[in-house]
Amino acid sequence: MSVFQALALLSPLAVGFGVPAALAATSGSPPKKRAAAAGGAVLAVLLLLLAASLAGTPKAWPPLALLLVSFGLFSAGAYLAAESARVPRDLAQVLAGLAVSALMSTLFWAAPIIRDAADRGASGEAIDRRITLSLDANPFFVIGYSIFDVDMIHESPFFYRLGMADFQHGTPSWAASAAGFALAGVALGGLGAVLRRVLAP
Repeated sequence: MSVFQALALLSPLAVGFGVPAALAATSGSPPKKRAAAAGGAVLAVLLLLLAASLAGTPKAWPPLALLLVSFGLFSAGAYLAAESARVPRDLAQVLAGLAVSALMSTLFWAAPIIRDAADRGASGEAIDRRITLSLDANPFFVIGYSIFDVDMIHESPFFYRLGMADFQHGTPSWAASAAGFALAGVALGGLGAVLRRVLAP
């Protein structure tokens, strides 16, 4: 695995935790300043990845950048929704981090549920759909499968032991997942705007 690939696989964590941290640090500041801080956190990661990609596969950087920007929107939306519900900024940052962690670990907590459903006689189509959804929602697997064309479940002994390798499943599309993250972020941001109006003194 190249340095670029390793950094790319870790980048959703940097963006997912960095954006809420930037928003928490600028709590109470004008919206433009907060947006600039959050955007700066994403930009720093993208520039590092761009530099690393020049020694690897530069063509992978544009889709990776779009995916990370959309994932940044999701983490920002999660933080702002919590903040708008008058959650303390530190706790809002924790909640946004938990949302990011839940998406980054979908296969770990979904695998036992899927295996149990298979043992109870769930159809192959249902199992396929559940595994595919857990991959589509996880930026780690989206990057591996869709951007670097790596079969993460079968080629990694660590993920192979999760027990999903024996089942059929679809592969993620970075464009579809990026759209999903962005829409979720916008929806959470919209929820935050509603909460601010409802809870306004």
